[in-house]
Amino acid sequence: MRRRGWNPDVFSPMRAGDGWLIRVKPPEQRLAAAAARRLASMATRWGSGAIEITTRASLQLRGVSEAAFADLAAALREAGLASDDPALEQRRNILVSPLAGDDPTIAGDPLALARALAQRLADPAYAALSQKFSAVIDGGGVLPLSGWRADIRITVREDGVGIAALDGTTLTCLAEEAPAAALTLAARMTLETRPPAPPPPPPPAGFLPYHGPDPGPCPGEARGAFALVPPFGAMRAPMLAALADLSEGFGDGWLRLAPGRVALIAGVAAARAGDLARAARAAGFITDPAAPSLGLIACIGAPDCAGGDAPSRADAAALAALLDDGVARPIHVSGCAKGCAHVGPAPVTLTGVGRDADGGGRYDLAFDASTEHVGLRADHRLLSIAEAAALLNRGAARE
Repeated sequence: MRRRGWNPDVFSPMRAGDGWLIRVKPPEQRLAAAAARRLASMATRWGSGAIEITTRASLQLRGVSEAAFADLAAALREAGLASDDPALEQRRNILVSPLAGDDPTIAGDPLALARALAQRLADPAYAALSQKFSAVIDGGGVLPLSGWRADIRITVREDGVGIAALDGTTLTCLAEEAPAAALTLAARMTLETRPPAPPPPPPPAGFLPYHGPDPGPCPGEARGAFALVPPFGAMRAPMLAALADLSEGFGDGWLRLAPGRVALIAGVAAARAGDLARAARAAGFITDPAAPSLGLIACIGAPDCAGGDAPSRADAAALAALLDDGVARPIHVSGCAKGCAHVGPAPVTLTGVGRDADGGGRYDLAFDASTEHVGLRADHRLLSIAEAAALLNRGAARE
């Protein structure tokens, strides 16, 4: 069976069918509009122009040439989008409430905690932490991170901070004590073998009003954030540049990345949400929270992934158009048994096992399983996408 390897970053690219892949981790999952345009330019200059938002709110540049590694790495470090330390870059996996600093219902200051935690991660004392170390800092609000698992979860409350480790250890402390306490817990854990992750909550799309008036420069005006989803998280460089334009035209000039492959524009006046939605749809983004494809998870698949056995992303788009509303979601459509787009079980998992003469994929299907287990206990085998849709629709009709 194929195994998942490292998390590809600026120092450790990963080979794919469409070239080399590099993961970029903007600090606090935020990009100023100017930085977003700069990154779009990098993706075109040194890669194929293909960009993905990952499940956990990083960015991936695809189709990077081997000759471009050094120049791209230097440009990313200069832009503040990568660390100078390869070991720190691997561990710098901190997911923070994406609307912190804008949503008035978020507790405490998750951004300050995230910065303090990142600073501590640079200490050589934590060099032994797993390269896949992850932390979630959740302050609640209209877009909480309660459905996202991590080695260390920091929950910010008005009366203090709760810390929970993946091994079950918990403690409560003051906010200023949380970074040191969290990493002390992390250093005691052995987490190279992690339990399966639960299926992620569906990504949001559309206008997300805050619970109360914005206390900022326009008091009393109804405001919120707008969630934009590129189809399956994939976009071309001009789409990222368009996001930068939208953030300046309708929001505060920043892009916030959120789990579930989402881009957020904050500080949007409710009266302008309709105009923003129209402009975003014209640029290729999903803005309808009921869009069928939002309930599907798909990797890039063949031929762009060197290990892909089926064209999972194209097939997932076809499946979304064929499914009835009552079919259980999320549905994970994976190009092979590695399951890169989602590690863990999903209500429905389709694992690519080959291709038809017409280029479509064939899939093994299992309910409540991960890709690693589908091959051992598939409920149905060698289905085309049309056959999988018919099967799932029949099951939904019987319930």
